[in-house]
Amino acid sequence: MGALALAALLALVVGGVVGRSIVPEPSPTEPTTTTFRDTLTDVAITYPAGWQRRASKDQAVRILVATPDQTASVSISVRKSDLAQVTAETLPVVRPLTDDLLKADDRITSVNEPEAVTVGGLPGWRYEYAYRSEGDAEGAHIHYFLFKRQRLIQMVMQTVPATLMPSLLPTFGAIVESFRHTPP
Repeated sequence: MGALALAALLALVVGGVVGRSIVPEPSPTEPTTTTFRDTLTDVAITYPAGWQRRASKDQAVRILVATPDQTASVSISVRKSDLAQVTAETLPVVRPLTDDLLKADDRITSVNEPEAVTVGGLPGWRYEYAYRSEGDAEGAHIHYFLFKRQRLIQMVMQTVPATLMPSLLPTFGAIVESFRHTPP
């Protein structure tokens, strides 16, 4: 009986060692997001890791990322402005400027009433609108105009077709929530 117990114990130990050696080590998980930091303009966002960086002809565009099928994208541009410091209290004063910037784009077909927002500590306006893209497809934008000293920061979320916007709102919301700026 002692030999049988010893054999059973030996089988248990050997089985445990062999069993552990054939179970694969868990592989490190791929990151689900990628962080972009622009040291020139001191802005940063986090976006889905599967999205791809795209080139922009506009040098003010600091980042342009899109889904692999290019049906959704986010861009951030930073431009110098001659505006005095904009605060939550003075935000209504700059609304005609942001309204006029959108009116200048003849592709826009309808604009919802803008909403005063604070994103990453910066005051601004959030617009939602529909537009006609190349090929006459209808797209949707959520467009933030944010103010940081003498800079106008524009963050644009886009979907083509426009019907994709509701399904991408959680992703776009997470990107906006991730927006950071470094104070001068």
